[in-house]
Amino acid sequence: MISGERLRLRPIRRSDLPILRAWFDDPETTRFWGQPAPLVAEDLFETDLAGRFRRFDEAGYFMTELNDGTPIGRIEYERLDPIARSAEVMILIGSEEGRGRGFGTEAMVALLGYLFHQRNLYRVSLSVIAWNERAIRSYQKVGFVEEGRLRDDLFFDGRYHDQVVMSILRDEFEARWSAPPAPQSWGVKESCR
Repeated sequence: MISGERLRLRPIRRSDLPILRAWFDDPETTRFWGQPAPLVAEDLFETDLAGRFRRFDEAGYFMTELNDGTPIGRIEYERLDPIARSAEVMILIGSEEGRGRGFGTEAMVALLGYLFHQRNLYRVSLSVIAWNERAIRSYQKVGFVEEGRLRDDLFFDGRYHDQVVMSILRDEFEARWSAPPAPQSWGVKESCR
């Protein structure tokens, strides 16, 4: 488990599947990912997620929940490259009540702390749909910088949309969020490795 001040990231469990499915069935939620809903047919949903969760060496999928256990979203890293020491991150705040309260920023800081200090990464990147200004501001607050745009990279709602590519380096993260604390203060337990 990875802990923040108001929330924690824990591995996704089978019992989370109905919550995840409800979020992925919500057109407004999936719109922020630049995808039509549903992302996966209902009969394939569990199989699709189960296949992803088996690749924990190169990917990690976490449920974001408040300290009282209320689930508010999902956060993950993929494409972990141990040679380049890099990975790509994604976040979804599925609960409407969890949006606009800084939980996404806090969850991202917690995950980056884990990736930089426990997985020894050097660079973490993400992409975000260009019109999602709230997400871009959150990523900038964490310390991500824009590297460029993928022009007309996504097609949905009958038109093309740009994606903004952003990244953060370990020293940039540490400068913004101070020197790395002892590993246990990030709340990482061996079961997450």
